[in-house]
Amino acid sequence: MRKAILFDQDGTLLDSAPGIKRCANFTLEKLGYPLIPYKELDFFIGPPLKECFRLSGVKDEDLEEAIRIFRGEYESKGGFEAYAYPDVEKTLQELKSRGHRLFVCTCKIQTTSGPILSKFGLRSYFDGIYGVSRDGSVSTKSQVIKACLRNESLGIEAIMVGDTELDVLGAKENGIPCLAADYGYGDKKKLREAGPIGHLARFSDLLNCFD
Repeated sequence: MRKAILFDQDGTLLDSAPGIKRCANFTLEKLGYPLIPYKELDFFIGPPLKECFRLSGVKDEDLEEAIRIFRGEYESKGGFEAYAYPDVEKTLQELKSRGHRLFVCTCKIQTTSGPILSKFGLRSYFDGIYGVSRDGSVSTKSQVIKACLRNESLGIEAIMVGDTELDVLGAKENGIPCLAADYGYGDKKKLREAGPIGHLARFSDLLNCFD
């Protein structure tokens, strides 16, 4: 059966850590908050920004400004400070050749995702890109997945692939399964406890999951 495969972007398709972590500390410094050591910033990769900045100690009254500063720096520079995981393009190409439909479901602003994917030669493999909205009306992974499923008229043929428990739980809330990208930045214990249907040690393992 041909599948509709929904991919998280950061930590699944791309190792976006360098740009995300730099932009996080760039924002904290601009607002006068203490910087966080690079190795301790993994929690910024994947979840919504508001949640990440709360965990960083940013006060509620500063959250919107933090998001504005981060997005400005990320959209101009930080988003392109990334690396595609090994064999991503080759794997996407093969999945497309097998007739599967591919989509991106990310907690990035929707219009930010496309240019980043284009830089790495990946944009053309996706039938659609879905992300959070600037006005906050779509702000969670569950809402992003819901928008994709609704707009693309997808049903039981859809499956999510992501590296955090938010991907697994967001998929479950929309009645679809999720494969866990264990090579990403998600908390492995939380990811396992969320109950994905399977685990990927590397991106190319997807070829063993879909004929």
